[in-house]
Amino acid sequence: MKYIHLALAVVVVVPTFLLSVLVGMLPAGIMRLFGARDAAERWLRLNGTNISRIILWSLNIRMEIHGSDRIPQDGTPVCFVSNHQSMLDIPAVIAGLGIWAGFIAKAELKKVPILNFWIGAMNSVYIDRKSPRSSIEAILKGVDNIRKGIPMFVFPEGTRSRTGELGQFKSGSLKLATRAKAVVVPITIDGTRHALEKKEGVRRVTVILSVADPIATGQLSEEELKHLPDTVYGAISQQFKSIVEKAV
Repeated sequence: MKYIHLALAVVVVVPTFLLSVLVGMLPAGIMRLFGARDAAERWLRLNGTNISRIILWSLNIRMEIHGSDRIPQDGTPVCFVSNHQSMLDIPAVIAGLGIWAGFIAKAELKKVPILNFWIGAMNSVYIDRKSPRSSIEAILKGVDNIRKGIPMFVFPEGTRSRTGELGQFKSGSLKLATRAKAVVVPITIDGTRHALEKKEGVRRVTVILSVADPIATGQLSEEELKHLPDTVYGAISQQFKSIVEKAV
């Protein structure tokens, strides 16, 4: 039954992406052609959010949201930081929290038609993990985005968790935030693995998103900045532990 459900989800999601060329890309391109860049961005965000909702709906996911009122207003220089469980994490935060932010994306995704358009529409930054220079360039571009008022989203673990448990944060993973003097918003994600990678049957899966208190890095001392990764990890870890305890 699991594979039947996944196959049905693919039947829904693939045509949705194909249709987004006409519904999302084409109108946005026309708007930009006539100088309505802001309207084009809003239209892409609306369509991207709807695509994310369709993905979650096709996989029978129920969202449970905590602390969404802690998300800063649009225009705030912000960097969202979260644990990484699944390929569904990005659609989940888009649909569940209304976050439209640039992500650090693998360079290989540049070659995926349509998906690469949406990655670009979100002002995401590509990175070649085999190239140290690419990592530096990605940080600099992400910093530039934040300074322009474009939010960024970082998964400090660097890759999806294979066990569902929190992994260690990569060294320097928050440089993007600190160099831009951004407000860091810790987010804990739980449940996305059970909706896809570790899916069992067709039962409804609850995905929980919990937002912790924002941290204004521009107001931190050098000592506090030094311990920022531990502070953010602690916030996410505490939320994760609370979610797990409630589920038992």
